[in-house]
Amino acid sequence: MDYKEISERIALLMQEVRDLQEMNARYCQQSDYTRRINRPAHQAREIRLLQIKEELSRMRKMSQQKATMRWQLGGKP
Repeated sequence: MDYKEISERIALLMQEVRDLQEMNARYCQQSDYTRRINRPAHQAREIRLLQIKEELSRMRKMSQQKATMRWQLGGKP
């Protein structure tokens, strides 16, 4: 994955996080009854946020590893 692909993927993930935050804000404003009904969707959003966090962490590690490898080979980080 090159830097352009990484940037595009991060932009998509950031938009998805904003969408999830907006849905969660609406969820918090619902009545107790409605929240109980919508709890499974809320839990699915929580899981997706964790998945995004994990993906970003993996991307960061890959980027750091590539920079380290370039540095070790005498290139620019």
